[in-house]
Amino acid sequence: MSSQANFDSVSSLSSYSPFSPFTTFLIFTVLISYTFLMRSHFNTVRPGLAMRQEKERNALEDKYNNAFQRREQVVHHIAWAKQRGEAAEVEQMKKKCLQIDEDIDGLEAKIKKLYKDHGVRAKAS
Repeated sequence: MSSQANFDSVSSLSSYSPFSPFTTFLIFTVLISYTFLMRSHFNTVRPGLAMRQEKERNALEDKYNNAFQRREQVVHHIAWAKQRGEAAEVEQMKKKCLQIDEDIDGLEAKIKKLYKDHGVRAKAS
């Protein structure tokens, strides 16, 4: 009789559980997957911080890409000025190109530091 009473008390304990074993396993799996993905891609589990860091990286990368586009335009203008024989304009454009190169180097250093601080691997280009 006592073994029957123990069985009833065990089954009554499990009936008070708010989740089935499958639901508990599913929730656990989702939480582990979320944590793994956030850590591996953003080096954090907080979505707000991850979004802020991503915006910061994207802004710097946009500045970097814009600087390269400006440099290409200046190089094109240098070639154009050489064809026309305007030495003064060529020298002016070369100075501008060197300034843009310095900007690019500075942005590149900031991007590398940001990637290192955020623990994110650089994108393959």
